[in-house]
Amino acid sequence: NYQVADLFAVDIDLDTKRFVKAKLDDININAKETMILLWFNTIAAQHVKLHAMANWGVNVDEALADVNPFFRQSSVVTVLYNYFGDTSFNGFFKTWVDEGLTSPGWLKPEKPFVQALKHGIKENVWQHAQIVDLTKHSEFVNFIVQVRAIAIFFAEFQKHKDLFPGTDGEAMFVGTILHSLDHSLMDWNLKDPLWLDVDDPRFGKMAELGRVVKVGFVSDIPGLYFHKRYKGSGHPFYEAVYRKAAKINKKFADVMDTCIIK
Repeated sequence: NYQVADLFAVDIDLDTKRFVKAKLDDININAKETMILLWFNTIAAQHVKLHAMANWGVNVDEALADVNPFFRQSSVVTVLYNYFGDTSFNGFFKTWVDEGLTSPGWLKPEKPFVQALKHGIKENVWQHAQIVDLTKHSEFVNFIVQVRAIAIFFAEFQKHKDLFPGTDGEAMFVGTILHSLDHSLMDWNLKDPLWLDVDDPRFGKMAELGRVVKVGFVSDIPGLYFHKRYKGSGHPFYEAVYRKAAKINKKFADVMDTCIIK
């Protein structure tokens, strides 16, 4: 059954980068259970916010076909993929249930996964200015804070704003850089989908879907016939942002996408 907890708190030792303890409301939970909840929270309630915000960072108007064709192509891909995620994804559950990958409960008329997505979007993004305190502890936070800074992404966006009419810069940053890096980190951090315990008595259902998402919806899609990275795009805006970002962390910069395509 779909339920929403009031509190999910995870304590991490920033010096050792190790799990200390976790709590779901008033219940203490172990590391295995915490991993399931963190993964499900990411795929169901948090990552979806990036997809939603990305809708304000695109422009599919045909007029851009001549002015900025690469951006228009990226915009069309993002809008289409967001449609797949919001409208089509829930239709896959019957196949997964028939194949024994997920439990029949996911097919309930109430659509529990859709409920989780909608809840995540409605909860919005909380104020998080204090995230800068983590820059000395997290290479990812350090990278994002610096790339988002006025001197890099927004400086280049302002310089090339005539190429992006009707486009919100913050939404574009979220829908391209933040979204693609969220996927990459999910892929790098959960090396094996079997780490998610489907036999867990409390959270096993979440683990079922978590495994499916890990193997089918997180990694790069092979065989694309169009370019989707900042790197090598040949576009003045994307290339300028990439060059500056690569000086901070090339590993992260190399996987920055210009559209939502996973």
